[in-house]
Order: sequence, then C-alpha cells, then structure tokens
Amino acid sequence: MKFYSLPIKALIVSFAFLILSSSAFAQLGVNVGGFLGGGTIKGDSPSLAAFTSSVFIETNTALFLEVTPRLSYIYSKDLDAVLPNTNKPYYPSMQGISFKGITTQYFQKHIFLEEGIGFLALNDHTFSTTDSWSYGIALSISGGWDLRGFNLRGFRLGAGVEYGITFNNTLAQYSSFHFHFNYAL
Repeated sequence: MKFYSLPIKALIVSFAFLILSSSAFAQLGVNVGGFLGGGTIKGDSPSLAAFTSSVFIETNTALFLEVTPRLSYIYSKDLDAVLPNTNKPYYPSMQGISFKGITTQYFQKHIFLEEGIGFLALNDHTFSTTDSWSYGIALSISGGWDLRGFNLRGFRLGAGVEYGITFNNTLAQYSSFHFHFNYAL
C-alpha cells in the first residue's frame, strides 16, 4: 500500500488551515469516526464486489456554520481478499482521500440524517499494472442514532451510502453500503 504525497499534502494543508482558522471560534468541536461495509470498485474493469472502510476527522469552523468539513481516508479491496479459501496472486484495490462538507438534520431528539459532498482523490489499483490517481467527487448520505448527551460528547451510530466517481485517467469509482460510527471529543 503506497501513499502519494502531493494529493495528501494538499488536503492536509487545507484541513490544517480550517482547523487553525477556527481557533477563534469558541464552540470548536472535533469528531473522529469511520465506517465498514461492502460495495463495489471499478476502474478500467467491470465492477468488483469489495469491502470498504474509511476513517475520518471533522471539525466545525467559524467559516462554515451549517456545514462541517470532513477529511477522510477511504480503502476498498476485492471481497475475495477477506474470504476464506481464496488464493489469488493479486487482489484489486482502491485507496483515496476526500474532503467533504457535511450537513446534519435532526428529526427527533436522537434521530439524524447527514449528507455530504466534496472532492475526491482516488488511487486505482484494479490491475497489478495500474497505479493511477484520478480526481472527482464523493457523495454520501447516512442516518442513525445520536447517543450524545447535552455536552455533545459521545457516539453517533448509523448506516449509510457513499459513492465516489472520478473524471480523468481510469475513471475510477467506488460505492459503499456501510455501518458507521462517529465520536465527538
């Protein structure tokens, strides 16, 4: 698994700018979380069943009052890699980073719906000879149960869908149906 510096550095610098610009905002909150699930990956190939995973960090800022910026690392690999009794020399995979804006609506005290849209940098490894960065957008929607109390610290649990599509190189894309968690520090 390789990490490429240019797209990662650009997103880290932009996220650091958002965090530093929010230091004057008295209501700063940082959340960490992730998801696990199944879905598909596709590059210059037919769609493959895959397991999907992600970890993310998000914070509210004074720049965006209704939208929370979220920086995510996404990893998807062919489902055969985790199934027993499969022995292939190579398992297709994708990894990437996304920078999304997340907005949340509450329907009752603890039931929520969140939507997100943002930029995506996706590294396509669907073939052993393919190692290509592609750029596009990521879309997500999820719902669940907010277990946080009055101080807004604690867990949010739920299920969701995420879709990423790129517009250059191999036109890589992924979809994910997953269970997610989010912890407010």
